[in-house]
Amino acid sequence: MGALLKRPGTLVISLDFELFWGMTDVTTLEEYGPNVLGVRRAIPAMLELFERYDIHVTWAVVGMLTPPTRTALDASLPTQQPQYTDMRYSNYEYLKHANVGPDESRDPYHFGASLLRLIQSVPHQEIGSHTFSHYYCTEAGQTPDDFAADLEAHEVSLRPFNVQARSMVFPRNQWREEYLPLLRDRGFTSFRGNQDGWVYASRPRKTEHLGLRLVRLLDAYLPIFGWHTYTHERMRRDTFPHNIPASFFFRPYSHTLRFFEPLRLWRMKRALTHAAHRGEMVHLWWHPHNFGANTKTNIAHLEAVLKHFAYLRETQSMRSLTMAELATEL
Repeated sequence: MGALLKRPGTLVISLDFELFWGMTDVTTLEEYGPNVLGVRRAIPAMLELFERYDIHVTWAVVGMLTPPTRTALDASLPTQQPQYTDMRYSNYEYLKHANVGPDESRDPYHFGASLLRLIQSVPHQEIGSHTFSHYYCTEAGQTPDDFAADLEAHEVSLRPFNVQARSMVFPRNQWREEYLPLLRDRGFTSFRGNQDGWVYASRPRKTEHLGLRLVRLLDAYLPIFGWHTYTHERMRRDTFPHNIPASFFFRPYSHTLRFFEPLRLWRMKRALTHAAHRGEMVHLWWHPHNFGANTKTNIAHLEAVLKHFAYLRETQSMRSLTMAELATEL
């Protein structure tokens, strides 16, 4: 028998599409609003690159951004809602007090149905779930029944777009094993797990500290925890829905760290090369609002990485898959 053919390397990209719903507990609209508005520049620019380089992408959508009006949003809220010990984490509580406008034209910070339809118009773009309410699975006070209600509300939110999500991205990367059967019951086949390394473990927000963030930042520039690439065997054996772990958060351009930007890009390109040579998977992720400021620079950096992928596709047969496509293969 001849030698077995080597499995091609795989690039997976997942995006946490949330507008301001993903930031209500960490900042104010006054402070972060420009980044959210910048999403309306960043998404078309990203889609242009994805189409030009034939990149398959999973867009994990917060369900609360999908209704066309505030009235429709209010009508879509589940009756069972998480009662977090710290209610700052609840977007239902935020909605009671925030000045959320009547529709997308008058409130582009909270409503994004037109952007979702734009994403759907580009080939090979998968619509996944980032939960309905930007739900935190490891915070105190919420229950499995609350999460199940959130999943049902998200499923309903995507029906006007003729989509049923198959891929889950847990907000703040907070996932827990006992919630996976709830995903399976809803037809999910994959979720984005966390990178290897103790600093990336799923944990409540209150246990985060500066030391963890500093080590994660350093790992974005130097291979402290290796290349964060994964074999098919690793992804098959872990769980079902399949755990398709993250490799790198595609950090936005930082003026403070500008002299280290070449090193950060090298880190991601080198991981792609490692995955291509070994037939493994590398998984990049970010939020569209990360590119809402310094958009031209961030898009240029993304294109540099995609150009390297295109070279590896030509020379090493590397391919681009959505999370759902990879899960089907697994």
